[in-house]
Amino acid sequence: MNITLKYMMKALKWKLLKLCKLLYQLLYTHIIIILFTLLCLGFGIALAGTYYLTINLVDSQAMQYAKVAVKTLNEARILYSKNVVDRIKSMDGIMAIPEYHAVKGGIPNPATYNIELGERLSDKSEGMLFRLYSDYPFPNRQLTGGPQDKFEWDALTYLKEHPEASFYRKEQFGDRLSFRYTETVLMEPSCVACHNTLRSSPKKDWKVGQVRGIVEITQPVDNVMLIAEDGLKVISTVLMTIIALAISGLILVIGRFRIINQELEQKVLERTATLNRLAAIDELTQLVNRRQFNILIQQEWRRMQRQQRPLSLILCDVDHFKKYNDTYGHLAGDNCLRAVAQVLDSSVNRCGEFAARYGGEEFAIVLPGVNCSEATRVANIIIDGIHSLKIPHKTSLNSSYVTLSMGIATTIPNDQSFPEQLIKSADLGLYQAKEEGRDRFIIWNE
Repeated sequence: MNITLKYMMKALKWKLLKLCKLLYQLLYTHIIIILFTLLCLGFGIALAGTYYLTINLVDSQAMQYAKVAVKTLNEARILYSKNVVDRIKSMDGIMAIPEYHAVKGGIPNPATYNIELGERLSDKSEGMLFRLYSDYPFPNRQLTGGPQDKFEWDALTYLKEHPEASFYRKEQFGDRLSFRYTETVLMEPSCVACHNTLRSSPKKDWKVGQVRGIVEITQPVDNVMLIAEDGLKVISTVLMTIIALAISGLILVIGRFRIINQELEQKVLERTATLNRLAAIDELTQLVNRRQFNILIQQEWRRMQRQQRPLSLILCDVDHFKKYNDTYGHLAGDNCLRAVAQVLDSSVNRCGEFAARYGGEEFAIVLPGVNCSEATRVANIIIDGIHSLKIPHKTSLNSSYVTLSMGIATTIPNDQSFPEQLIKSADLGLYQAKEEGRDRFIIWNE
């Protein structure tokens, strides 16, 4: 059970790593599309936020205006009640009544005064409306003094239950989008006696604090909304311009980064190739070095073993090279080795063939697919090439010029043999060539 759980956890971890790698590759290969999507999403969020902020500002402005207007009407009513109505109570022949138009010496009572003030302030052509209504309108206002639509009934019902609150709504009123706001008009002590004693009063049991009416302010907001929408268009245009510039900048930056990345990758590849070459090439002669020789001969050995073809090896040694260095100096010795290396390198030109600096003044030529006879031909070409250089060597014991001694070995690789045996045979041939007077090659056969 524990082994199964461990296996499942390991498999889950592998899948998560694979998913993360996939997401990373997706982000890297489609970064512009992803950034464009994120910017568009940000644009949508910013535009939506701006839109709702604008709507809230419009509603807040309408609310503030409505509260100020309601307070103004209420203060006008209170001022009229205290400074006018209360002062004429002791005067004969003057009455504050709703039907004051039909009575000599009549003046409007506070509620009527407020109603008519609201009518004067209203502008139906502009959609501005000030109203004072009640579910108990006086007889002379039966048609207009009560609720006229669903909003007013809803306001009256709600405010009777919550007299200290306000009721408002934004809705279509007529052919315009309007903000409608209402507050209560509460029965005050000075008004109770009047309303309960007036003959035309529809309700005669009023108590202090009861809701005797609703004051309503209706104001159009469609013009403000149009202005806000124009502002939103400007904001959206600015945002789109900013996003377009941001995307353009991102594309340029990402493009530049990708070019830099490609350049860096190219430089890394070149540097890696250079390092690999330095690790595989002898700096002085520019031939394959000993380390790379060991790798390549193993590869060619396996290849020839699969193909059951011969593999030949020529080991070379510059004759009396120590005496040459002692006579002409190490700088001349380096130049001599370079010249010899060029001759060896020019002798190999088929696939898999290569010349290597085996060590010091020793060199090796690997000839895959070449039999002993063909290897002999290559050795003769090398000897002729060295002779044609005519590099003076006055301290040599066998010639007045630089010469080479070579050992040749050939075999067909198999499971019971190894490259080291081939190298040993070529080395024995080289030793024999030196023993027999140098400036020659010996084919070593076991």
